[in-house]
Amino acid sequence: MENNNFKIVISLFLFLGIFSLKAQQVSGIVYNKATQEPMEGVTVYFNNTTRGTITNSQGLFKIDLNEDIRTSLVVSFLGFKKIVQNNYVEDIVYKFYLEEELSVLNEVFLSSKDKKSRKKERSEDDKEAWSQKRKLNEFKKHFLGESKQAKSCEILNEDDIILEYDIKVKKLSASSKTPIRILNKYLDYEITYDLQEFEIDYIKDTLVNTIRNTTSVVYKPGTVYYKGTSFYKDLNENSIEKNKKRRSMAYQGSVLHFMRAIYSDNLLEQGFKFFYKNEEVAPRYSLNVNDTEDSNSKEVCLHRPILISDVFGSFSKLTPNEDIECFYIDGFGNHSPVKAITFFGNMGNQRIGDALPLDYQPTIEN
Repeated sequence: MENNNFKIVISLFLFLGIFSLKAQQVSGIVYNKATQEPMEGVTVYFNNTTRGTITNSQGLFKIDLNEDIRTSLVVSFLGFKKIVQNNYVEDIVYKFYLEEELSVLNEVFLSSKDKKSRKKERSEDDKEAWSQKRKLNEFKKHFLGESKQAKSCEILNEDDIILEYDIKVKKLSASSKTPIRILNKYLDYEITYDLQEFEIDYIKDTLVNTIRNTTSVVYKPGTVYYKGTSFYKDLNENSIEKNKKRRSMAYQGSVLHFMRAIYSDNLLEQGFKFFYKNEEVAPRYSLNVNDTEDSNSKEVCLHRPILISDVFGSFSKLTPNEDIECFYIDGFGNHSPVKAITFFGNMGNQRIGDALPLDYQPTIEN
């Protein structure tokens, strides 16, 4: 498939601060910075999990947590700048002061050339006149994905998404006035995703029509990159058994599954096989996994590009970043820096529509 040639770098804006967390609750008060008054209805959550709450009429919040949970605490309210708290401890009642967001973004069609010169240099791809509809379709395709579960997703506030296409550098970028609300009907989640960056860099390709003896120039996605914070909410607790099966299938062979298997040192037991130059090799041939001073974190170094297959026989290619020697991983499967490794193939095609929260735990053995 052509999609297997895409490469993707995904940042979930997760942080691996080196600290040990034993608290059973995190609590605090949220204020309006301008008025110094408590704010009701502010969303407070642990990034990329199902753990969150909203503040009461006094601006107070409390969230239960696992003693090992390590993702950042996010404080978010429409029209105000988001606060991300990386480290938190049990004996502090936190005070957060939200500042009003003054900037208002509008849709822009970017180009450094005038209409006359653009018309002369347009390729077949540009002639399709990057309309709002086309930009939105490209965004949903590469943000949500194209799998069964991804195609079940519905964005509830599409009008809040701001899309820009730069003809000169062939790049589609996106931002949003508010957190994007995604209904994943297949996995039964509502996802609130606060998009901070989204970019698709397009690369030139030449199509040859041997029947008509013609060639044309088109631009196809090369690199897809996005980052943000996310909060997951279970939609239908009455369909627990159906959800278990669907979520377990989505988990198998995912980036989350792979990273957890590295941390637990059971890659082969979890169905992952490694190949180099068409020969199966041991995981240690390409991966070095070392303990760190933090008992909840491990250092992982990928020496060379490697091909892996999962329990379904789907293949992915992993390529290390030449400028980043190693990355770190915790027991939840959270890895950082995310740009240390690039995924192609099956894992490279996974998007938000395929993602599960970091506190997801599989209950079905395949």
